[in-house]
Amino acid sequence: MAHSAPSETRDSAGDGAGAPAAAAARAPVNLAALTHHDDFLLELGEVLGGRASVHPADSLDAALEQLDGARGGQVLAIDAREAENVRADVERATSQNPHAVILVFTAGSAEKSVAAAVKGTRVFAVLPLPIEPDKTSAVLDAALADAAEKVAPRSAPVRSIRHAAEPPRTLLPVEPAASSAEPPSGDGRKRLWLPLGAGVVVVAVAASLFLLPKHHVAATHPVLHRPVAAPAAATGGHFAALPRPDVDTSIVRGRVEDLLVKASRAMFARHFTAPKGDNALVFYRSVLAVDPTNGEARDGLRRVGNVLISRFKDAISQGHYNVAALALATLQLADPTNRHVHPFGITLSSAVVNQALSSGQLSTAPALIAQAARRGVPAAQIAAWQSELTGLKQHKRTQKLVQQLARRIAAHRLTGPASATNTLAKLRTLDANSPTTAKAEQAVIDALLTQARQAGLAGQEEVQSQSLAAAQAVGASAAAITAVQEQIRSARSHAVRTRLQHLLAEAHARLDAGELLQPVNDSAAYYLNALAADHPGPATAAAAIQMHRALANALLRRAEAAARAGQHAAALTDLADARRWGAGRAALNAAAATVDASLPPTAAQLADVARALRRTHYVSPSYPDRALSRHISGEVTVQYVVDPAGRPRHLQVVTAKPATVFDRAALDAIRRWRYAPPKFHGRPVSVPVRTLIRFVLPH
Repeated sequence: MAHSAPSETRDSAGDGAGAPAAAAARAPVNLAALTHHDDFLLELGEVLGGRASVHPADSLDAALEQLDGARGGQVLAIDAREAENVRADVERATSQNPHAVILVFTAGSAEKSVAAAVKGTRVFAVLPLPIEPDKTSAVLDAALADAAEKVAPRSAPVRSIRHAAEPPRTLLPVEPAASSAEPPSGDGRKRLWLPLGAGVVVVAVAASLFLLPKHHVAATHPVLHRPVAAPAAATGGHFAALPRPDVDTSIVRGRVEDLLVKASRAMFARHFTAPKGDNALVFYRSVLAVDPTNGEARDGLRRVGNVLISRFKDAISQGHYNVAALALATLQLADPTNRHVHPFGITLSSAVVNQALSSGQLSTAPALIAQAARRGVPAAQIAAWQSELTGLKQHKRTQKLVQQLARRIAAHRLTGPASATNTLAKLRTLDANSPTTAKAEQAVIDALLTQARQAGLAGQEEVQSQSLAAAQAVGASAAAITAVQEQIRSARSHAVRTRLQHLLAEAHARLDAGELLQPVNDSAAYYLNALAADHPGPATAAAAIQMHRALANALLRRAEAAARAGQHAAALTDLADARRWGAGRAALNAAAATVDASLPPTAAQLADVARALRRTHYVSPSYPDRALSRHISGEVTVQYVVDPAGRPRHLQVVTAKPATVFDRAALDAIRRWRYAPPKFHGRPVSVPVRTLIRFVLPH
């Protein structure tokens, strides 16, 4: 009689054939999300609210593979922000899985262009990112309903095909199915069908044990049927990544006597199940295929079963779950009624569930727990696993939010729709009272207070106020906010004092270097002006006043030096600047007198000096003989300069009557004249002089 697990037979084609609508309404929906963004997964999970399980995938192939292996409705969510050709992805998904409902998510700014790109395809909807909860929730409701409705029309043929090819997943003996092995001729042909079919079915059943997680980690969770804990690095522990057990189900032809001899030799050589086609298991089964009542063959298979029992126990204790699964599948083939088969199935299933939970394979754990329940794991253990799975999922989501929060703090995204404060709100909703949430809250508060402090020191009053308000909204205490405000005030005061001292020191240094007014942006005057603009306090103001006077006095000294050097324009400029910088009246008057004395005399003043000239040597001009012989008289006006030594220089005839007659005589005489050195304010000067010499005939 056939035995099958009830949970498996409920999925058979005949279970719900009479009520497809009800089956569709009850059908679960699986959603594969093609994305590289954790934010998208978190937001999508929040909007779904448990209405469908979300399976992340980093490639379209992986997403389609997840949907192909899932039961119930199928929804494919494509994050188009990183898609090279979203239309090509949609068309490929439609061709490979025509039953999937396809949703496309994209940035809000690209929503129209993406919608145009997928126009004409079977996309259910194009939705904007960040997710708009109300709009997206409504669309997801419709998509999930559509996906669930598609389950009913395709459930019957799909399940009937699967159950025709695969027996129910059970560890109990099942009804034999047809085998592809060729039976012997004659009466033995009928006798071959039963053991051959049973062997094929048992192998398929054993293969179902391999629906396991992807990574091996030593089991750490308490179970009712717990195997010995396996070391994390145990070889062969990566159970989910291995293929199905390769059980040798071959049957060889031959005489019973010859097969028994070969089986005996294989047992002696310890070739119990290998090599393939030449081992004790094959030979004993081949004997039973010809003679099902052969006692020696049955006894031999029991001995092989004992070896497999030992092999299974050793593999479980060492964490080699692939080896254990192969041993169990082979044991079922060798001795299907062995009393260890069922408990071993529970042990292996429990170990795999523990492995999935401890290694964080939370997406596969629910299916493994359900499978363990079907295999007879006690309800108390199933409940404990489910509770632990719920806690692990919450912990994983919490850790994702914590990591997201840390990234946003590092990127200084503290406020706004996609910020650390927004992530903290989600974390509080998920796990309000945990130490992790409290630590995250303090991290956000510290970041906001730091931002407020930096903004305050930079003079960004608006940013400072916004940051302090955000910190208070998050939960910062009044004392913490007051402390930051006091730190800002203190730091500002210290910065002002430091700057004022720096300006005074720079002004003093430029004064010592003689850089009084130049360069424009690096002189004593520049730093004193900057000091005045900073509104110094009384002590600094007094020092600044002294520095002003020192600058004014330095300008007076420089003006006097310029005057003495004959740099009259520079002297006048420094004198005016000294007056502007507050030079004392007495010092200013003295310097002004010095500058005035150094100025060159005006034309009127030179005229006065010229009138006061005293000639110390005179030479009378000679009367030209030609003019005398012709009885010609006349006059000559000569212009010249008396130099500081009293010598006539630069002689020039201005007028002569008659022309050229008396010029030479007048010039020769004046060249030999001498004057007392002319002076203006005690300084020797050159004086222009004009002289008229008349030539009159003697009587």
